[in-house]
Amino acid sequence: MLLLMRDLDQKHRLRQMTLAVMAALGFAILALAVSSAGSAPARADTRTASLTAEDRADLDRVSAYLSNLTDMQGNFLQVGPDGSLAEGKFYLRRPGRLRFEYTPPEQMLVVADGTWVAVKDGFSATQRYPIGATPLGILLEHHVDLAKEVNVLAVEHQPGALRIKLADKSGNAPGDITLVFDEPALQLRQWVVTDAQGLQTTLALRNIQTGLRADNALFTLKTEQRPGVGKQ
Repeated sequence: MLLLMRDLDQKHRLRQMTLAVMAALGFAILALAVSSAGSAPARADTRTASLTAEDRADLDRVSAYLSNLTDMQGNFLQVGPDGSLAEGKFYLRRPGRLRFEYTPPEQMLVVADGTWVAVKDGFSATQRYPIGATPLGILLEHHVDLAKEVNVLAVEHQPGALRIKLADKSGNAPGDITLVFDEPALQLRQWVVTDAQGLQTTLALRNIQTGLRADNALFTLKTEQRPGVGKQ
């Protein structure tokens, strides 16, 4: 019975880690994509929307906004598919650098240093993935062109918001992501990640500040580093 309880706890932790990575990396359902790699050839995602001229103009506008975004930081609130809540602090420095640190009792830390994406869960070993091998690279690269780099599933205007639903073209990251921007002053406010099973994880950005340059140490995660190290 004790072994069964431990096994269930480990599976629960793995699922929580997967949800956290899904939310923090935005495009990538990274843990699922990596665990399934090699088990079967990836199928290209052929889903795409029929875009109007207005849709393409919106995509160009969003791509320019993301390409020109340099330094941003603030807080985030994550809502899992089961209604569970997690929160923390994020730091973004484009191109290439991102940090999501979760507030206890969560022990998750996700850091992109320009080359690697490192995921730290409590005292477990740090997992590292090449940033170019994850869809995260699309948002962190120097020049963003959503119309070319991903499959656009929908462009939707709502009162005070612009929603763009995207999917990875290669099929290596199953599911999709909806980016939500404030309108008319274009600013990224949240994203909703839907996994291959249709489960949704929402991450909302709050108290956003731009133009503040975060310390270089925030985008470095050493193997022995614990969550929380390097906070300003």
